[in-house]
Amino acid sequence: MYPVYILRHGETTWNLERRVQGRLDAQLTDRGRAQAAAQGRIVAEISAAYPDLTVHCSPQGRARTTWEIAARCCGHEGPVRFDERLSEVDMGAWQGLTHEEIAPRWPGIYTAHDTVFALSLNTPGGERYANLAARVSGFLGDLSGPALVVTHGITSSVLRGQLLGLEFDEMAWLDHEQGVVFAIENGLETVLRPIP
Repeated sequence: MYPVYILRHGETTWNLERRVQGRLDAQLTDRGRAQAAAQGRIVAEISAAYPDLTVHCSPQGRARTTWEIAARCCGHEGPVRFDERLSEVDMGAWQGLTHEEIAPRWPGIYTAHDTVFALSLNTPGGERYANLAARVSGFLGDLSGPALVVTHGITSSVLRGQLLGLEFDEMAWLDHEQGVVFAIENGLETVLRPIP
């Protein structure tokens, strides 16, 4: 498999509010914009090593904005391929609600699922793991060289999990850190952080 570099979008106003985004969007915070710029500095080094690097991005606003900032910072002028398969999991009835609003409306839901990952894939009217895994698998099957992917927290976990050969329960414990690049090659993951 070719090396794959994965960026989660920068922090949004809804991340700060603990508000579920899913297929909805919120603006990047100042910190989120700084995270995207830091990712751009990391991408500059990756692009130098892989001139044939293709860029794939979720079409959702927070991912697009993250890539636009990162691209400016690394001087990347090549094309970007927007792909619906990289969109965040649809979280159904929870989208737009804070966790404080969800808890009383769905009693016991937080005790039924022990991770944010499992919780996000079991929302009322939302997308399930099988569908998300299928679209991510299809995306990976279409890659034909080194790739940079800009996506979201839950989608990133499934994407990284498939590249690392993980089971569902193992994917649940992957980190969702923003402002870094997850580099995966030969079944191993390295977290690339910007130099201060």
